[in-house]
Amino acid sequence: MKKVRKMVNKHLPVTLKVINTVALVAIALSAICAADSLKEMSGKGAAPASITETN
Repeated sequence: MKKVRKMVNKHLPVTLKVINTVALVAIALSAICAADSLKEMSGKGAAPASITETN
């Protein structure tokens, strides 16, 4: 039992750091996607092809 506890204590900080980094990357990517969506909805992005063709 002590061997398992030592192994967990040894690897836990690294595991938590990896999970933290992955979570931060996921948050950053979702923020970028949300910003693009908001830009598109506000009309400040490139005009959609259907609008460009009709005008």
